[in-house]
Amino acid sequence: MIRTCFALVISIAVPSAALADRPGRSESIAIKGTVDHPRTVALADLQHEPQTTETVFMHTGHGALTDSFTGVLLWTLIEEAGVSVDPARKNDIVRHLVVVTGSDGYSAVLSLGEVSPEFAGDQAIIAYQQGGKPIEGADGFARLIIPGDKAAGRAVGAIISIEVK
Repeated sequence: MIRTCFALVISIAVPSAALADRPGRSESIAIKGTVDHPRTVALADLQHEPQTTETVFMHTGHGALTDSFTGVLLWTLIEEAGVSVDPARKNDIVRHLVVVTGSDGYSAVLSLGEVSPEFAGDQAIIAYQQGGKPIEGADGFARLIIPGDKAAGRAVGAIISIEVK
């Protein structure tokens, strides 16, 4: 019996313009949008902020993960940047949202009401340590961790921007 094997090779060309839309890995995080004081923070800046450590359990694409994460509350960074609110609008802060984006283009959206201590006060963390060790490598130097998220859908790695809208 004669067996014939065929190999099918498919080549997909990705236009360079499409690749240009993807942000690259960065060693800093831009805090921007409707804030009074846009700025860029690096790892050293985060380490000088008040620290928060949370132990979380999440289902990830690689299985279950239980670990501790240390970093800065997302609210602390937003508050320092100064959210531009309209004092004439009742609870204007809850009309805003924040988009956290990683170097791979993955983004998560949160309501400012979720992280504001005046409202839900969720402990969203811009973590720079996992299990007491620096976050590095493919995950960049910082990662968004939301302790209540069971499926890690908003655990953005390699954060390059935090934009308030």
